[in-house]
Amino acid sequence: MKIIAIHQPNFLPWIGFFHKIFQADEFIYLVNVKYSATNFQNKALIYGMDKTPLRLTVPLKKKPDLLNEKIINIAPPNHKWKEKHLTQFRDVYRKAPYFDKVYPMLEEIYQENHDLLATLNISIINKILAYLDYEGTVTYAEEITNVMGKTNRLVDLVEKESGTIYLSGKSGADYLDVTAFEAKGINVQYQEFKHPIYAAKFGDNCLENLSIIDWMMYESPEIIKAWLVQGKGSTQLSEFS
Repeated sequence: MKIIAIHQPNFLPWIGFFHKIFQADEFIYLVNVKYSATNFQNKALIYGMDKTPLRLTVPLKKKPDLLNEKIINIAPPNHKWKEKHLTQFRDVYRKAPYFDKVYPMLEEIYQENHDLLATLNISIINKILAYLDYEGTVTYAEEITNVMGKTNRLVDLVEKESGTIYLSGKSGADYLDVTAFEAKGINVQYQEFKHPIYAAKFGDNCLENLSIIDWMMYESPEIIKAWLVQGKGSTQLSEFS
């Protein structure tokens, strides 16, 4: 059994994104797709000073339209976006128990020079995966396939990586042609994610849907990893029809 998950690289992704990765044996970055302004490809949420989500945004140029070609806009007034993000992290989390471990990683990330959004996001995700000791492998879709079409591309990616199970988000049930996977001997599994509850700012329960950075500020990487991997492979497989 080899479980494969596939997703576009988002910016400082939320816990559900990493849960999907840790439930898989291999994660594939899908970057040669159209950029979506409505998804979290260039924005993330952290805890706000007023106990509401605070949005962090990577400024982008309008063109081109593909995610793997999307250029970070550093022209004024966007030239200090990195410093603003780091200041917000310090203001919100400086008293968190794991601040001294997580914040230096954030500083390292923001000190890197990335012209493209995709390379920035991939660098961030890879560093978080290393911090949490992800034991699977990571692959890049650009190097694997040119097959187009939502389901056909996914089938091709999983087949070329010798996957036996494709792990989809719950929304995949609305658009995936499961029979296309079946034709290649691949089963489809849908992610079952329930947001963890942990004590965060001011000892209150966490806000949901924030970047995983919020959780990392308050609990150890060992505890987070143990939660992310629990139940791996036990989710009920879809029935082919």
